[in-house]
Amino acid sequence: MGSGPSAGSTGAQALARWAALPAEVRGRIDGELLRGRFVHALGLLRDADGSGVREGRELLEERHRQLRPTPPDPLADAEALTGRVAAADGPVLGVVAARSAAGVELLVTGADGSRVLTVVDAATAARHLVPGEPADGRPPAEAAAEWLGRQVAAALGVPFRSCAEQP
Repeated sequence: MGSGPSAGSTGAQALARWAALPAEVRGRIDGELLRGRFVHALGLLRDADGSGVREGRELLEERHRQLRPTPPDPLADAEALTGRVAAADGPVLGVVAARSAAGVELLVTGADGSRVLTVVDAATAARHLVPGEPADGRPPAEAAAEWLGRQVAAALGVPFRSCAEQP
């Protein structure tokens, strides 16, 4: 991985080398990369085209980025949810994170009751948390829903109540 003038050409060279591999080999390498088995993928690549460690690593890093696109920006999700709430009729009195069978529901409350804005579950929680950052001993869905709920509540200028504050 480089950031100098040759970084773009390195990426282009990696893509050309990737395209030159047989489809079966590319499929097997992709499978290993998706399982996080970089050493196995590097071995397959070396066997297929004689790549050294440095060149193989560069190609596999580029391919891994293609297979695992950057997750969506959590702030964009908060902005989208805020826009959805702002378009609804009636004033919003608060945002609440409540545990449910599906995960943690983010609810908006108003004079007419509450409605579900979104559900954060184990599968979607990771995109709202900083990688490697602990969730303070809480389930990831709860920590992520709290972060997202606080963002929405702050944007709307209303209070937020989390799962931890509920009996």
